[in-house]
Amino acid sequence: MKYRKQPEFVDAIRWIGSNLDEVSAFCSELVLSGGFGFTDRQNGQVVMNTAAGTQRADPGDWIVKGVDGSFKAVKPEAFAVTYEIAE
Repeated sequence: MKYRKQPEFVDAIRWIGSNLDEVSAFCSELVLSGGFGFTDRQNGQVVMNTAAGTQRADPGDWIVKGVDGSFKAVKPEAFAVTYEIAE
């Protein structure tokens, strides 16, 4: 039998290292709960404490908000082969 994964629509923003205000607004639920931080000013890493564990995004990584409201960090290469623009 063959199976097909249903299309999933997600919201995403790219962390480029200088758009902290935009990323913080995108992750507002995590910011309000205290689960979001910019803890490594040396290399610009953001840290998100999610139900699935700690997610770290380096500059260039994408931050994806799933349909269930969960957040995850995705490397650019994986994002390019997994997601396409839906609008």
